[in-house]
Amino acid sequence: MSQPCEISRSADLSEIDGLLRAVVADGFTVYLCGGAERPEAIVATYAWESHVDYVVIKDAHDVTAARSRQHRDWDVFAAATVVWSYQGHARWALRAILDLPPPEHPDAPDDEYRAPESLRVDPAHLRKVSVRSPRPGLVARRAMRLRLSGWR
Repeated sequence: MSQPCEISRSADLSEIDGLLRAVVADGFTVYLCGGAERPEAIVATYAWESHVDYVVIKDAHDVTAARSRQHRDWDVFAAATVVWSYQGHARWALRAILDLPPPEHPDAPDDEYRAPESLRVDPAHLRKVSVRSPRPGLVARRAMRLRLSGWR
């Protein structure tokens, strides 16, 4: 990738910005790969007891959302397998991850398959990573929100 992550080029910046804020408000940890000033990729993760939900943003048209089982050797920047993934425009990928049922829900995806290449972050962008942890109190917000919205 030759240009930094350019979410701002999207036609509907306010909607994408709102969805990114919703991801942060849901308690996701955010990794700015390539540095906080001009990240080359943005990765956001939410850890459940046995799974991790995450999204990899390379630009507004190259976003992959996924859920993986947590294995000892699981790598947020190069996951080998997933139980669910969605790749597309930021608007749809962020909505998909926000609406994904909790892992213990009967409708939650559970069949493991090879992770799409789009989840991999170029190792060159990992030399400088800025991490933004969720504010205290937000860590459990995603689980509570999904359970209150009918996903039990």
